[in-house]
Amino acid sequence: MHVIPRIDLRYAENQNTMAILNTAKLSLAKKICVYVGIGLLALSILLFSSMVLGFSELESYALFGQSGLRTLAGIAVAGCLCAAIGFFDE
Repeated sequence: MHVIPRIDLRYAENQNTMAILNTAKLSLAKKICVYVGIGLLALSILLFSSMVLGFSELESYALFGQSGLRTLAGIAVAGCLCAAIGFFDE
């Protein structure tokens, strides 16, 4: 018998918006780190999508002699690390 896991949707304090990132109990510095990390990740997805759709070229993202693909990957990794640091429990 296969059991389907139950999805627990937790709502924010005002019950009108869903707490997606669950940053209510984080300090201001950690919240900033989380939102900057998510922003960097969204930026890398946006830049990659524009490259795939033909709006920009991969070589336009080349910085300091590195390929554009490495630059896009670096932005994504920096975003993931920043968000992970923000969510880190002490």
